[in-house]
Amino acid sequence: RARCDLAVTLRPNLSLVRADAAQIHRLLINLVVNALDAMAEGGKLTVATDATTEDTLGGPAKPLLLPRGDYVTLSVRDTGAGMDEATRSRIFEPFFSTKPSGHGTGLGLWIVRDIMERSGGAIDVRSTPGAGAEFVMYFPAAENPAV
Repeated sequence: RARCDLAVTLRPNLSLVRADAAQIHRLLINLVVNALDAMAEGGKLTVATDATTEDTLGGPAKPLLLPRGDYVTLSVRDTGAGMDEATRSRIFEPFFSTKPSGHGTGLGLWIVRDIMERSGGAIDVRSTPGAGAEFVMYFPAAENPAV
């Protein structure tokens, strides 16, 4: 495998979120494995956290429909092969895979989307062929983290 550099940017003092830690771990593993596979020639993998509000969600062509409130974001970005629109439109379908037969189940991104839906959040995907991909997960900030 070619060399891949890792950059981690974690914003301090973020709100807590209501999500299962094991599920977030599973989500991250799925996204990182896919990113590494997309960077067969090497590249850079960036994992970051941040905070945002519902009025800044999604791009101008495809806004995310989430309730008003504060969100904690977790993003995974790679400099790999990227995806065209036809591929990007199918990536969350169960058993859809861009990998050769025998290399993956096609369930990884379906699981990621399911985890986000169960958490009350959403996922946004930005990708261009030859320019990598970025997956941004929006987790609702916990209103009362003590509960």
